[in-house]
Amino acid sequence: MRNSAEFHPTPIHLTLGHEQIDIESLDEAIHFLRSLRHDRLGGFAEMLLLQMEAARAPQQKAEAWTAFRTWSTACGLHGGEGPLPRAA
Repeated sequence: MRNSAEFHPTPIHLTLGHEQIDIESLDEAIHFLRSLRHDRLGGFAEMLLLQMEAARAPQQKAEAWTAFRTWSTACGLHGGEGPLPRAA
C-alpha cells in the first residue's frame, strides 16, 4: 500500500453474467453494491457496503477497497489479478 495522504485504488474488472464492469474507484464500487441490493448476491455484501460507505481516512478507504476486492473474488466476479495486501 502507498504511504501517501490520498487513496488511489488499482482498478478491477468484474464479470457479471455476460457483462464486463470496470470499477475504478471506491464510489463506483459502492454504486455497484447498491445496484445489487435486491439481488441474491447483494445480500452477501450488506456489511461490506456499510464499511465502504463509512470509510473516510485514506487507510480506511484502502481497507474497504481490499475488502471489496476480496468479496468480488470470493463471489467469482473478479479473477483476483494482483496480490491482495491482506485478506479482509
